[in-house]
Amino acid sequence: MSQNFYRWVCVLCFVLATASFLAELSGHRIAGGFAHIDKVAHFAIFAVLTALLWKGFKLPAVTACMALGAYGGVIELAQHNFTRRNGDWWDLLADIAGIASFYLVRALWHKIRPRSPR
Repeated sequence: MSQNFYRWVCVLCFVLATASFLAELSGHRIAGGFAHIDKVAHFAIFAVLTALLWKGFKLPAVTACMALGAYGGVIELAQHNFTRRNGDWWDLLADIAGIASFYLVRALWHKIRPRSPR
């Protein structure tokens, strides 16, 4: 698929993630009592956002990490200040772990299965 396709999907996912993070939802009612499901969701969403950002925009890892980390911080501040939800440092830590996990898995993948010469 083309890089332009991944760019559109990336932007769409950022819009959906932002709307989801700022929605006036209670995580406890959604999860049906599963403890810390919101941390798992933060981790997974940021891992996917990182993959899409890498695939669509080919940003250097440091730039992408800083941008996504800042985005996660802004989301937590917005939740705390503009919604009835609470901003949570643990959510931000889960965001950063999701970002780091993408690059770790990608590095391990290329170590295990190096690219073939073209």
